[in-house]
Amino acid sequence: MKKDLYLTEENRKEKSVQWLKECRKYKKTNPFNFNLKTAALVVLDMQKVFLEKDSHAFIPSGVTIIPIINKIVTKFNEYKRPIIFSRHIFPESKESLLYKIWRNSIDLNQEESELVEEIKSGGIILIKRNYSAFRKTNLETILRKNKVKQLVVTGLMSHLCCDTTTRDAFMLGYEPFFVVDATATYNETLHLGTLRALSHGFSVPIVSEEIINWKENPKM
Repeated sequence: MKKDLYLTEENRKEKSVQWLKECRKYKKTNPFNFNLKTAALVVLDMQKVFLEKDSHAFIPSGVTIIPIINKIVTKFNEYKRPIIFSRHIFPESKESLLYKIWRNSIDLNQEESELVEEIKSGGIILIKRNYSAFRKTNLETILRKNKVKQLVVTGLMSHLCCDTTTRDAFMLGYEPFFVVDATATYNETLHLGTLRALSHGFSVPIVSEEIINWKENPKM
């Protein structure tokens, strides 16, 4: 698998503009508008296994999105909106489909399964055992309890857990927003392919600044 540092703090804004422009080829207008007061934030799998350089699963651009996610977390805390952090765990079982795909496992008790210390906490920690944060978890119960209408998706990896969670959110009736510069994966080809597909039929692509600088409209 080719791994690239395709997203850096230096090129982030330029890349975001390029990606949004590309997404517009597949959906020219937004089907819904962002409203932080009805939203929840999911921060998917910002774990040591994906963010430490000596790990076999290291995602170079994942390090770039850490401070961006932290700013979004701060914004959601400011409005006292739900924040859910996930940890991706799957067993070393030859019967597991994930094990058949990856030929390895992530154990709950392993240090590498923990969230990196650089990520701000303060939200709900969710253990998930599949790509989707909805699959066999209480995520939907949390969202319903908090009367959430929109879901902001950030974290790792764009084309796997972020993608699948976004699609499930849409199918369950939530309005998903996929943060183009606060999600990452192994290379830009996979990342951009995800953005194209999701913006065509499942979510609104959004840049982190739109969330961080969001202000309540008095008419809302």
